[in-house]
Amino acid sequence: MARAIRFAAFAIVLAAWAAAAGRPALAQSEAGSVPTTEEELARLSDAELRALLLERLEAPQEAETGTFNPADTAFALQAALADLRGRLGEILATYDQLPGALGRAAASLVDGEDGHFGRFVGLFALALAVGAAAELLVARRTRTIEPAPAEPPALAARVSHAMAAAAGHFLLVALFAGIAASLFLALHDGPTRERVTFAFYLAAIVVLRVIGGISRAYAAPTAAEWRIPAYGDGEARRVHTGVLATMAVGAFGFFTCSVFAILGVQGDVHLLFLMSVGTVLTLSLAAAVLATRRALAHDLGADGGWGEIAAGPTRRRLAGTYPWALAVGTLLIWCWLVATSLLGGPPLFGAGLGTIGLLLLWPSLDAALAREALRTAATSGALTPAVLTVARVGLAVAVVLLLAVAWRIDLIGEGSGLWAATVRGALEVGTVVLVAYAGWAALRLWIDRRIAQEDAQAVSDGVDPAEAEIGGVGLSRMRTLLPLFKRAGQAAILLIAVLVALSSLGVAIAPVLAGAGVVGIAIGFGSQTLVRDIVSGAFFLMDDAFRLGEYIDLGSVQGSVEKINVRSLQLRHHRGALHTVPFGEITTLTNYSRDWAIMKLRFRVPFDTDVEKMRKVMKQVGKDLLTNPEIGQDFLQPLKSQGVVEVDDYGLIVRTKFMSKPGKQFLIRRHAYAAMQKALAENGIAFAKPEVRVSINQPGSAPDEGLADALEPAGAAALTAVNRGRAAPE
Repeated sequence: MARAIRFAAFAIVLAAWAAAAGRPALAQSEAGSVPTTEEELARLSDAELRALLLERLEAPQEAETGTFNPADTAFALQAALADLRGRLGEILATYDQLPGALGRAAASLVDGEDGHFGRFVGLFALALAVGAAAELLVARRTRTIEPAPAEPPALAARVSHAMAAAAGHFLLVALFAGIAASLFLALHDGPTRERVTFAFYLAAIVVLRVIGGISRAYAAPTAAEWRIPAYGDGEARRVHTGVLATMAVGAFGFFTCSVFAILGVQGDVHLLFLMSVGTVLTLSLAAAVLATRRALAHDLGADGGWGEIAAGPTRRRLAGTYPWALAVGTLLIWCWLVATSLLGGPPLFGAGLGTIGLLLLWPSLDAALAREALRTAATSGALTPAVLTVARVGLAVAVVLLLAVAWRIDLIGEGSGLWAATVRGALEVGTVVLVAYAGWAALRLWIDRRIAQEDAQAVSDGVDPAEAEIGGVGLSRMRTLLPLFKRAGQAAILLIAVLVALSSLGVAIAPVLAGAGVVGIAIGFGSQTLVRDIVSGAFFLMDDAFRLGEYIDLGSVQGSVEKINVRSLQLRHHRGALHTVPFGEITTLTNYSRDWAIMKLRFRVPFDTDVEKMRKVMKQVGKDLLTNPEIGQDFLQPLKSQGVVEVDDYGLIVRTKFMSKPGKQFLIRRHAYAAMQKALAENGIAFAKPEVRVSINQPGSAPDEGLADALEPAGAAALTAVNRGRAAPE
């Protein structure tokens, strides 16, 4: 214990450098200038008294509005260190008195005049045994065997299971404490100090069991499927054991201090005893954190602790240093508490213990939410990750509020000083950021879900811009405008959040808005082309001139609309090229993807073809195509003959046409050509072939000597070429 006390004294002296920052600066005055006794005040005149009173009234205002003086701060720090050194020396000077004081207090409890201590111990043990037996009986009657889940449950299910387990444990602890206390009070007839001792130690047992129940429900050392942190089985057991051991030291140690205070250990001796117990608890907690540092770092994401989900490099680095920072922070918090209490501040030991608990639990919960957001991002769409992200922000805000309440920080900012204004502004800005982020996430979630619904509907309707040729059907108008609505809404949320945050910080936003308007006008005059592009795009969209996925022709370029921006659109040519065209440069726009498309097919047949028979064949082919399951639903008008439309040198040109949905005409055309070829062949109708006819005189007629003379060299050359081809080797 002596080594622990020396360590605490050394740490407390170091903490005084931070504690002195909150100590007000001491005013320096000349010796004898301020009256300190009633006789000196009686010798002052009325004018001197009024002057002295005014000086005292004006002193706080001067202290608030005065400039920073490093000499005053150094003097205040030196005075605080002197006070701390003197007070700590007084407490440590009672070290020799501590054993005797504790012995006398224990003797007053054990060797009382009434001699009830043995009966008190027996009754204490009986009350605890009966309470434990009742708890065990009820636990066995209400225990249900829960089957192990087939798949790892979601975080919400694990948190719900942990809360239910903790609530059930709390009810059993309450039953145990109620029965034990009732039995003890009913049978005990000894002095009051024994009842107080029983109450304190029963409270220590209850606190230990409550904290242990929370730790067991959260870490789940025996049920890995319900475990919230990313601990292994051995890590979970070590963390749970460390929590129980540390809380046992703290609960029984501090309640023992309270018992000895009731038994007569008072003054500096009691403070020394309290500081010793607190130092032992702090060292135990730091040692427990360092002993389980691998489990804590593993939970936060170090060394691939998230399994298949990879944590970011920043989180991995922070996870590795977190246990050491928590251990050092625990020691500093204890030193701060001791230093501030010795300097006359309120003893906020509960705030320190709560801060350590929050710093231990909050990063683990945040890591669990982050893991769940990453796990559900690919399976649950954007809903669950957005909700979990908002939950992480809300958890951080809740932790800040709890710490502020525990340390008695004025978050409302009722004061008028710099600290009150800073806290008030930070709270308002934080609220604005939280609300803006929630709105941002809600807008993104809603629009992304609508886009997913529109895309699913397009897929069910058979719309696939990647597979469509010229004139393919595009997406809906809502699907085209939703991305623009998303960007415009997010920009509006960001602008409003910035303006409200500036207003919360005391910045007058009216001049800012006026200046922004002037700058906007100047930019508008200086960039008329940009304004023309934006305005033209807005009118094109209002006219519904094109949609995503539609095939349009702008005169110089053509392609499917792939992306629409604020000032331009991007067209993907059917051969792969991507064109970016500003809206202001569009003069003529032709849309091939609206309403319907007409396709005309031409067939060349010989001059002697029976045209009426061919018309009937085409009509039957049109009926057959309507029943084709692949293309029948895409017809708006069936394939039908338009008769002979042209006669050329090789035969008759017969034309057919059909009306279909945009983008489907090319698929129907392929089927129509194949069906017509098969049907015409079955009915003995052949396609006309281009040919050249040469007329030669028949035998017995007078030969044309001039023609024979002209053809003789060509015939000889042709015969020579044929002979060479036959003689050439293969």
